[in-house]
Amino acid sequence: MLDKKDLQAIAKLISDSEARTAQRIEEAEKRMMALMEGYFDPKFNLLADGHKLITEQMAKQEALEDLMESVEDRLDVLDSIVKLHSHEIAKLKKAQ
Repeated sequence: MLDKKDLQAIAKLISDSEARTAQRIEEAEKRMMALMEGYFDPKFNLLADGHKLITEQMAKQEALEDLMESVEDRLDVLDSIVKLHSHEIAKLKKAQ
């Protein structure tokens, strides 16, 4: 039959085993995190760089669209002026 010392020894063995298991799990987690960081960090950095380039291109595209809109507005004004002047020239030619 097991006495109190035997039960305490068994409890200590179980406790030590649990502590070793917890330590192994913690070490495995640290290794896993190191592997994940080594694998994912470069990919996230590349993704961030690509996002930055796309954002810069979009800003350039928006600026170009604004410029084109301005040019189109100016062309509309010039077109109107040319039509007006052409009409006035035609009237002046008829008046002579």
